[in-house]
Amino acid sequence: MGTDPVYLHIRVVLSIILGLSITTLLRGLASIIEHPQRRGWSWIHLCWVVWALISVVSFWWWEFGLSEVRQWTFELYLFVIVYCACWFMLCVLLFPDDLREFGSYENYLLQRRGGFFGMLALVTLLDLGDTAIKGHSRWQMLGQAYLVHTAIMLVIAGLGIACRQRPVQLGLALAALAYQCGYFLVEYFTLAGD
Repeated sequence: MGTDPVYLHIRVVLSIILGLSITTLLRGLASIIEHPQRRGWSWIHLCWVVWALISVVSFWWWEFGLSEVRQWTFELYLFVIVYCACWFMLCVLLFPDDLREFGSYENYLLQRRGGFFGMLALVTLLDLGDTAIKGHSRWQMLGQAYLVHTAIMLVIAGLGIACRQRPVQLGLALAALAYQCGYFLVEYFTLAGD
């Protein structure tokens, strides 16, 4: 049985958007390596950049599950594209074009945290819809850990919006990065072994 041509089309569009997301993150990291003092790198910002890179790469991998969708509609197509675009927006929010009024990436994140953490909450909620598109078997495969993951990311997003203090923000960034690494390693090795 061949691959659905609609899915192949969707996969190409999805790859373009997620490729731009990864490009944004890698280009930003390269600029920090080239000129670390120019835009004031920080551990808070760097943790979120690495978190986003791991998340986008993992999300791209899990989108292979869309091949299981039997009947594509324009609405499903639009949902997947909007979801991917939200990931791109989250990545762009980590590397704005102009930092002059903020002075550094960290100051930008602290002052504009509502936008970043709001987008983080949105992609977390959209992931529920993306998982639903893949069918009931996907929910069963992911199990309770997936719902715990969703709750943790929403709590991190809520605390990120509410708290401006640098130590709290650093703690959230470190917690999110450690949790995301652990979650995807456990899920990948558990599901890959099934």
